[in-house]
Amino acid sequence: MLEGDLYLELTNISRCKYQETLCGDFFQDFGGRDRRIVTVSDGLGSGVRANILATLTATILGTMLDRKIPLEECIDTVASTLPVSKQHGLAYATFTAIEIEKGVAYLLNYDNPSVIFFRDGKPCRYPYSVRFVGDKEIRESRITLQEGDIFLLTTDGVTHSGIGKHNDNGWSEGEIQNFLAEQDMDNLSAAEIAALIQRHCLELCDGKNDDDTTTTVLRFRRHKSLNLLIGPPKHKRDDDRVLQLFFRKEGYHVVSGGNTSKMVSRYLGKPVEVQMGSGNEEVPDMAMIEGVDMVTEGVITLEKVCEICQAAIEDPMQVLELREQTDPASLLALMLMKESTNVNIFFGMAANDAHDDIGIGFEKKLQLIRRLEELLNQVGKVVKINYC
Repeated sequence: MLEGDLYLELTNISRCKYQETLCGDFFQDFGGRDRRIVTVSDGLGSGVRANILATLTATILGTMLDRKIPLEECIDTVASTLPVSKQHGLAYATFTAIEIEKGVAYLLNYDNPSVIFFRDGKPCRYPYSVRFVGDKEIRESRITLQEGDIFLLTTDGVTHSGIGKHNDNGWSEGEIQNFLAEQDMDNLSAAEIAALIQRHCLELCDGKNDDDTTTTVLRFRRHKSLNLLIGPPKHKRDDDRVLQLFFRKEGYHVVSGGNTSKMVSRYLGKPVEVQMGSGNEEVPDMAMIEGVDMVTEGVITLEKVCEICQAAIEDPMQVLELREQTDPASLLALMLMKESTNVNIFFGMAANDAHDDIGIGFEKKLQLIRRLEELLNQVGKVVKINYC
């Protein structure tokens, strides 16, 4: 998502209480380019009922805020909609909401742990006011955004982690801040921050979460483009024109495919130097061309990149393992998912008879690129495909 000159990187990880199949926390994301609303709710208890309470709260609250309905009416609607627990005699779900519009973050918090805010890589206090809506005490804050700002939203499954096991009072806000301050916050993605928090919660609970735990991270950063060239243009006369456009783009420049790298080598007047041993049993070695950030084999590597991206979407904790890998597919996946915000794909339409002989026709390459586009869109990247 774009916010003026800033890009919003957003990741949510919710994990169930040990031996539960449904999470009693719920995350919802509303809005688009100019306005974004994120809601996180924690339902009373755990399991099915907690999931219903949290889902209703996050969805109704976010929908009404998105329609700019007054807060009092939003809260009244949520309160009157939630089913009442027979055991506890109340319908109870906490919530945190954050609205991003015109470079300002508007925070609402009811009974969830405080939102943790980092600026310039350090924990930062922020002002808030208290508003009472019926018997509910709502904390409100407005923060003008700057590059590098990070917001961490959690449920009490995070702050209660380890009670009775490794500590008496859980994992306090101050301890979480200290934990993050020890990390290289300037170089961590929203996904890495969320995964690190979740991993530590699990460690505090000896591998068995005592409650549903949710970490939602919003990180604001400058745009960074990655330009990916796949295959030569349909007409050879267009080679130089397309390469001029490709290298004129700011950001990373990645070349994929044997014929593509030969074309780039001729254009730059620099040799292709294979990095022997950089691949593995699944992915061929990558290469180097002076003036290019990364050179990979084509279809096999890109197929593996799509597999890695899919796995990271299904389980964001995978990002912690991904950053330890050094094979070409993992490095390219990390560049696409972590380092870049905008991805420009130059897709060459030239036929490759050698690929036809091994069952990799043009249609398969096209489907692969469209799959990559879909996966990158799912993680919030701005993707453009240029057919040439």
